[in-house]
Amino acid sequence: MQFVTRRALLGGALATVGATSLPKALISAAAAADVADRATPGASVADEAFWHAVADAYDLDGRHIVMNGGGNNPLPRTVVNALSRFQRMAASQPRPHNYDQLAYRTDHRRRLAKVFGCDADEVAITRNTTEGLNIVAWGLPLESGNEIVLSQYEDRYGGMIFSERAKRHGVVVRKVELPIAPSVQEVLDAYAAAITPRTRLFVASHVVDSWGFVMPVRELAELAHANGAQILVDGALSIGHMPVNVGELQSDYYATSLHKWLNAPLGTGALFVRRDRLPDLPPLYGYDWPADDIRKYEIVGTRDGASVAAIGPALDLYERIGPVRKLARLRYLLEDLMGRLEGVDGVDVITEPDPDRRVGLARVSVNGFTGRELWHKLRDDEGIWTFGNSPGEYDGVYVSPNVFNTLSDMEYFAATISRLARGSG
Repeated sequence: MQFVTRRALLGGALATVGATSLPKALISAAAAADVADRATPGASVADEAFWHAVADAYDLDGRHIVMNGGGNNPLPRTVVNALSRFQRMAASQPRPHNYDQLAYRTDHRRRLAKVFGCDADEVAITRNTTEGLNIVAWGLPLESGNEIVLSQYEDRYGGMIFSERAKRHGVVVRKVELPIAPSVQEVLDAYAAAITPRTRLFVASHVVDSWGFVMPVRELAELAHANGAQILVDGALSIGHMPVNVGELQSDYYATSLHKWLNAPLGTGALFVRRDRLPDLPPLYGYDWPADDIRKYEIVGTRDGASVAAIGPALDLYERIGPVRKLARLRYLLEDLMGRLEGVDGVDVITEPDPDRRVGLARVSVNGFTGRELWHKLRDDEGIWTFGNSPGEYDGVYVSPNVFNTLSDMEYFAATISRLARGSG
């Protein structure tokens, strides 16, 4: 009987989930797109053959056209296959295999550092954006009377976390009200007006999920630092969606989910902590790591190693497409959709007003429908998956096409919205 060692078994499994596991058609299409982009930057944005190859990397549920890129995305086939292999391996003998899979965090930190624009020892592999926000919210040495400044757009996530800390420790949450489409100056003026000698932290989403506005993070960071405060950025909708450089943004902390735009398994995220902030920010849970070691934030008890290990193939696909090319494609699809809906009576589209800052996310509303009604109508009757807003928000659905979407999807969505607006749905 021949025995296979654990090292050989794990190595063999991992060898099948690296960059070479991407479909050959995608690799060839990406090479051709690279040549085109070198000749004319951005030429591949409308290269439907290339994007068809990208779409073929996914096994999509044919019941819906998925236009909720900012939510939970379909996983690329390579990620699904890797996840399945790792889960089977861990199920066969959890103690060695699950821990070996968790060891791939070392490589993931190195690769994610390139995505964040930082060093590998400043990135922790967390479970989601919320966990990252909580690590910072509960770890900062805030005292009673210290103040946190954030806008109403943080209410559902960061706002709730800091409201809880306010109840327990007497910190003060100062909320600024921003208009739906504020200018950069309006944002800065609102935050500046809320600063007092007790201000310790700004909190801001990089991309506002309500309608796709891109917050002026660098300018907010400069304002915070000039007044002795720090900044925590909710990057749930930016990492994997748009190029990010936390150093250029001057972020102190930046939390994200990898299962959104990066298309990694559910329950994977990342947290950037600037190196000089590490010693003063303890983890959520007890630990035996040095105070300046980023890995202290990864100690959460038993964790699913398969999901962590399968981050690798998601990074493969993202690197193959490229962050600049991906954002250009998402803008291209959204702007095609906006052009089709322009001038349609009873339809409003709200997104980042500056085309040079715009990303791939917008709110679409139709007269006569609440956001939830429109969401259900599109999902149940029209085969389109978006997401409807919560009560009290701007009525509409959250629309964010992804790399597997096509111009035909935009045409169908626009035709459907136009028909519903005419009352013929």
